[in-house]
Amino acid sequence: MSIKEELKQDEELLVKVFQLEKFIKKYKKPIIATLVLTAAILLGLSIYNYIQTKTAIEANNALSALMQNPNDKKALEILKSDRKLYDLYLLQKGDYEKIKTKSLEEIKAYEIAMHKGTIEALESYLNNPKYKILKNPVRVALIRLYLQKGNRKKALELANQIDVTSKYKEIATYLIHYGIAK
Repeated sequence: MSIKEELKQDEELLVKVFQLEKFIKKYKKPIIATLVLTAAILLGLSIYNYIQTKTAIEANNALSALMQNPNDKKALEILKSDRKLYDLYLLQKGDYEKIKTKSLEEIKAYEIAMHKGTIEALESYLNNPKYKILKNPVRVALIRLYLQKGNRKKALELANQIDVTSKYKEIATYLIHYGIAK
């Protein structure tokens, strides 16, 4: 490389450094503001995540305490800060009317239908398009009820709706085969 080429490269480098210095002087305040804002956002997110984690740990500890001692009022108040865990506690306790979490609505409806144990309640759950899970245990309960009423045709129809790979298929087949209606 010749001296002329080296000087040309050095000159280009100096021009770029001067352009960068000019850019920084011109946009100094917006650059600093952007950096400060980015740092503040990252700090805020870290604090928010820390508080969320702390609250979740406290709620989990409160749920454990309530499982061991259902009369612990302090743990109950702490648990109420996490709606989903509180609703899970209500579901376990059987207090269905207070549950408000959407993800537990289907389990709540299932528990109510199974608790009622009537053909109407179980059919209502089974025919509700909003409910996607727990259909097979409801079908087994309905098969049992239909066999008790002597409606083997409807029991067979329900048994055929259960997927072959489901563990409930074996129970349904057993009920149908032996005609168990107790």
